[in-house]
Amino acid sequence: MVGPEDLGDVIINDNVIALYASIALTQVEGVVTLSGKSSFSDYVGAKSKDAEKGITVSIDKATNLCTINVEVNVYYGYNLYDVARQIQRHVKNAVESFTGVSVEKVNVTIRDVIVAEQPRPSQKAS
Repeated sequence: MVGPEDLGDVIINDNVIALYASIALTQVEGVVTLSGKSSFSDYVGAKSKDAEKGITVSIDKATNLCTINVEVNVYYGYNLYDVARQIQRHVKNAVESFTGVSVEKVNVTIRDVIVAEQPRPSQKAS
């Protein structure tokens, strides 16, 4: 992404935008990222070059608008449509707030539904 200014250009690499999008996913309940990250603490110390699997970013050079494609897994029991809409809102807001890049679209693909193992009740020793 290039933004012309009087002082020079500001360039934000696509992988930086992908990292912000990845972190925004952790704010959506029920989402499991394709690499298994599901909380902000999973990203502590992460570098932008280690951008999340399942996220691609493209910027239209003519309009300077960004399109983000997100692929996620969702835990069983969550409304998939609602989760997808929340992902779109969180990713768009985070990327625009932190980078200043205008996001035109956030396309969401739900790759799989994860059935989490239920904790077993503890058994008393006789």
